[in-house]
Amino acid sequence: MESKSTTWDIVIVGAGIIGCSIAWFLRNTPYKVLLLERAEPGGLATNAAAGILGPLNETEGPGPLLDLMQESLALYPDFVRDVQATSGLSADYVPSGIVSVATTDSEMAQLEKRWLWQEQRGKDLAFLTGKSLHSTFPELAQTVRAAIHYPHESHVFAPRLLRGLLSALTRQGVSLRPGTSVRRIRPLAGNLLSAETSSGDSIQGRKFVLTPGAYLNEMELPHPVPPVIPANGQILSVRAPDFPMRTVVFYPPKGYFVPKLDGTVVIGATEELVGYQTRVTPGGLMEFLEPLRRVCPRLLDSPLQLTWSGLRPKTPDGLPILGSHPEHPNLLFATGHYRNGILLAPVTGKKISGLLTKQIDARSLMDFRPERFS
Repeated sequence: MESKSTTWDIVIVGAGIIGCSIAWFLRNTPYKVLLLERAEPGGLATNAAAGILGPLNETEGPGPLLDLMQESLALYPDFVRDVQATSGLSADYVPSGIVSVATTDSEMAQLEKRWLWQEQRGKDLAFLTGKSLHSTFPELAQTVRAAIHYPHESHVFAPRLLRGLLSALTRQGVSLRPGTSVRRIRPLAGNLLSAETSSGDSIQGRKFVLTPGAYLNEMELPHPVPPVIPANGQILSVRAPDFPMRTVVFYPPKGYFVPKLDGTVVIGATEELVGYQTRVTPGGLMEFLEPLRRVCPRLLDSPLQLTWSGLRPKTPDGLPILGSHPEHPNLLFATGHYRNGILLAPVTGKKISGLLTKQIDARSLMDFRPERFS
């Protein structure tokens, strides 16, 4: 039951995987926490995500983003275990590994280039070719010439993880208001902030955390506001309950497939800058279905289950935005995670909750500070 408090200690705007993860790491603090969500929790990003947990596949080189991803991946087993134990709901966390494959000369050159910098930055990585490759992964087509195997990367069923988080949070006293669209946030006297909603309500809090994903710049906020744009991603799933492979496969140019425990295989994904449209088009689906023919054509004969799309929050430099507003330290940002919101959820929750409770120094997040675009 929601508290009748008129002034909240912490208000989190956005109840997707990022907002819920921050609330999760605050659950054992004395703070009164309120989660606001414009529609239904996880609607446009979390519920559309494939749930891949693959740091080395999502970065082009070493740097702060890779470090943050690998730190988050290390948190995942305990994070999922604790959420499942509290909620009683499975997140279908599968530590099955990931492979990144090549089928042509140009793809081989790119894969070898990745191997040069990745070999020493992951545990137990292997570069597989020939008989070794096809005996390990017999489901892959013979046209697959080589692969990098990341045995400790994994995946999770993102909507189920979110449902578990929401169930656990409500059991532990965190309040949730779905269908609450925040139009404006403004400072008040006494170091308070106020959120004005589309229905005319005003919600006051001592600290606000903005986790609205792609909708950050749709709100009226104190300047400066870091730039976030929506990137549409088309995706689909097929039913393949007899498909024996459990490993996630990445294939050029930007395709992947993710076998889930329930016999679903998720296949994606496009990247389109088309504003706030969520659309699925034949041309978009062909971008990742056509190259799949060279990698695992068997999946193209599986019954089509669903198609969908979601909006990823993208920043100009590809890094998330984590930290306090430069003029209003009680207003924090946790957005811009782009393709990696599911992967980065536990580390974001841990670090932003650490900032809120003054357990960590803001300098530890300097590479992701909101004012870097000013």
